[in-house]
Amino acid sequence: MPPSAPFRVVVSTLSQLDLDPRALCADVGLDPRLLDDDRPDLDLTQVGRVLARAEAVSGDRALGLHLAERASGRGLLAYVARAQPTVGDALQALERLAGAVWGPGAGVRIDRRGTLAVVRFRLGRALPRHLVEFVVARTVIGLRAGGAPACEVWFRHAPGGRRAEYERVLRCAPRFRQSETRIALSADALARPLATANPQVAAWVASALEQQRTPATTLGARLADAIDRALARGRAVSREGMARALGMSGRTLARRLRLEQRDFHDVLTEVRRALADRLVVDTALPLEAVAARVGFADCSAFGKAFRRWFGTTPSAHRRAAQRRWH
Repeated sequence: MPPSAPFRVVVSTLSQLDLDPRALCADVGLDPRLLDDDRPDLDLTQVGRVLARAEAVSGDRALGLHLAERASGRGLLAYVARAQPTVGDALQALERLAGAVWGPGAGVRIDRRGTLAVVRFRLGRALPRHLVEFVVARTVIGLRAGGAPACEVWFRHAPGGRRAEYERVLRCAPRFRQSETRIALSADALARPLATANPQVAAWVASALEQQRTPATTLGARLADAIDRALARGRAVSREGMARALGMSGRTLARRLRLEQRDFHDVLTEVRRALADRLVVDTALPLEAVAARVGFADCSAFGKAFRRWFGTTPSAHRRAAQRRWH
């Protein structure tokens, strides 16, 4: 699989949970051939749709954690990290190369804070929760395999499943609704040698990754970002207005989205759905304010859309999330 296809690796790993990745793609209107190795990687909105469908089919609220447990670590970034001489070298490789593999705006920063080494993730608010938890849990599992267990894990989002399941997978008590997503481990562990070290090959693969050009963001992802920014500013969202923001006509936007098997309404709905879920679960905003922030004129219209998306009311969804936190 090409190094520029980390999201396809995640979706393909669904088969390890007795789920059919191709059937899930078809269920959400994506061509299953997107999973073939000769295709460009899935974008964030596409992988988000597939993971949401996988959760609906399996009922697994901790899907990202369970994918991380079963992933084979076959990606080139994982290989480069494992092949470094020490744990510290592996984290430095992750810091240097993560952005080239994960895409524009993503990355990792490694800091020393007294007796701790802190791995800070920059993953973007648009990244689906399951994908964030996959990336963090895979990093924790890899560090533990190298003899450097995490002593602390922070997530910006609220917990999606039971806390006990997070603790089982991560082997430490995570904290949610924090200012950043991060892992902390003992700074002493940075000097621990890795049994899987192969510095010569690691250097060659790292060089190839550094020279690799990250594929251009898809139009669907660019449109989703533009819609999110417009909603954040309280602006009305229309196809023509978003097309102008992206430097094209409405007809050109529609035509180019069709080439990605998308349409404007689908992207708008995905952004609104994700934003509604985040604001209802992760904030104490009154529902009237949430409705306005998501772009609805009144609570009644918002409530109908929310029930269509989640099968429950916003207030019931918030209460259920609060019960999971305690």
